[in-house]
Amino acid sequence: MFGHSRRALLCPNLTFKTQKPSSILLLLQHFSSSNQQQSFTVNYLVQNLGFSHETASKLSNKVHFKDSQKLDTILAFFKSYGFSNNHLFRIIKTRPDVLSYDLNKTILPKFNFLLSKGASKSDLVHIITKTPVILCQSLENTITPSYDFVKRLLLSDQSTIAFLKHCDRMIFSKNPLQNIQLLIQNGVPESKMVILLRNWYPILAENPLFLNRAVVEVKELGFNPKSTVFIVALRAKVNNKSLWGRKIDVFKKWGWSEENVVSAFVKHPWCMLSSVEKIEAVMKFFVNEMGWDSLVLAKHPILFLYSLEKRVIPRAFVLQFLESKGLIKDAKLVTPYKLSESLFVKRYVTCYKDEASQLLKLYEDKKDVSNKVLK
Repeated sequence: MFGHSRRALLCPNLTFKTQKPSSILLLLQHFSSSNQQQSFTVNYLVQNLGFSHETASKLSNKVHFKDSQKLDTILAFFKSYGFSNNHLFRIIKTRPDVLSYDLNKTILPKFNFLLSKGASKSDLVHIITKTPVILCQSLENTITPSYDFVKRLLLSDQSTIAFLKHCDRMIFSKNPLQNIQLLIQNGVPESKMVILLRNWYPILAENPLFLNRAVVEVKELGFNPKSTVFIVALRAKVNNKSLWGRKIDVFKKWGWSEENVVSAFVKHPWCMLSSVEKIEAVMKFFVNEMGWDSLVLAKHPILFLYSLEKRVIPRAFVLQFLESKGLIKDAKLVTPYKLSESLFVKRYVTCYKDEASQLLKLYEDKKDVSNKVLK
C-alpha cells in the first residue's frame, strides 16, 4: 500500500487498474452454479415424481432449474387436465425438455386443439402420455394439416381422435402424409387408405423411399393398386427385410423354388404375412404327418392362414378316418380345408349317417389337440 502511494506521488499521471476475476474463476463460478441447479433438479425429480437418483441425474443433464417455481407450475398445469404422477413420470422420462416449454405458447395450444376436436381429457392424457413429442411439433405446419388429412379419410372428429389414440405418430411425423400422397399418385383410392389407417398404419410410417420401392415391386408383380389385395401385398413387402428373407428360406427348405414363392405370393399374398414359425408348422404337418408334396401348398397358399389346432388338424383326422373306412378315396384333399365350418360338417360328418356320431366326436375332440401333435 505504501509503495503504491509513493509511486503515485512521484508519478501523478500513473493509474492502477482493479484486477478482474480470471476466466478460470468465472468458469468455476459457472460450474458451481450449474451444479447447484442440477442438484436441485435431481432432488426435485426424485422427491416429486419418483425418479431414481441415477435417472434424475441423466435427465438433469438435459434440463435443470434453480428453483421450483416453473416446475411446480408445469406439474400443476398437467394435473389440472388429469395427468397423474405416473403419467408425468413417463412424459418427462421420454421428453425432459417439456419442463422448459412455455405453457401458453407451446403446450396449451396443443391441448386446446385436441379438445376443440372433441377429445376428452382422458383422450388428451392418453395421446400426450403415449407420444409427448407431439408437444414440440408445430401446430400450424404439422399437427393441423395431418389431423385434417386423417379426418378427410375417416370423415369425423370422433373417428379421427379414436385413431390418434392408437396411431398418434400421424400428427407429428411427415412420413405418413408423404406416403399417402405417394400411394394416391400410384392409383390407390382413398377408400383403401382407410384400410391402411385402421389396420396397417405402420406402412404409412415407413421411409417414403423404401415404400416407393415396395410399391414398384408390387405393381411389377401385377397387383392392381385399386384392389385390397394390393394393400395386403404391400403390407407383406414392407415387412422387415430379414424376416421376408427368413420366410423364403423356410419355403426353400421344404422344396420350393423362388418361382414357387412368387407364384404363391401372387395367388394369395396373405401367406407371406404368416410367421416363420407358422409356415414351418404348416409345412411340417402336411408334408410329414399327411404325406403331401410341399408343392401342393404352393398351389394353395391359403392353407398357411388357417389355424392348425382349430381347423386343419381336426379336419385332417376326419378325412383320414373316412379314407380308412373306404368312404373317400383319398384324404389328401384341399377343398375340405377351405370350406366353412357348417359346410364341412354337412359334407364330411353328418352326411355319413352310420358314422356321424363317431365322426362328430372325433372332430370335436381334435379341435383341442395340443401343440405336441406338431412336434
